[in-house]
Amino acid sequence: MRFPLTPVLLAQAKQFELRSSCSDCLFWRTSHQECWHGWPDEGQRRYPIDAPDPVTGAAPTDVAFCKEFELR
Repeated sequence: MRFPLTPVLLAQAKQFELRSSCSDCLFWRTSHQECWHGWPDEGQRRYPIDAPDPVTGAAPTDVAFCKEFELR
């Protein structure tokens, strides 16, 4: 699910210490660097959510949240 990366969302993510990246998910296989469900990375691995794209360095304009996310 994609949401616009607004100043309000960024402030709330910092205030409540939002964890939504793959590395914080119960279904993330660290040894294989992949999701147990086989979901593709659509930006969910990025943490914090406003981190620049590791390839292009571009600042994100939206954020993707996985429907299967379960906090470890």
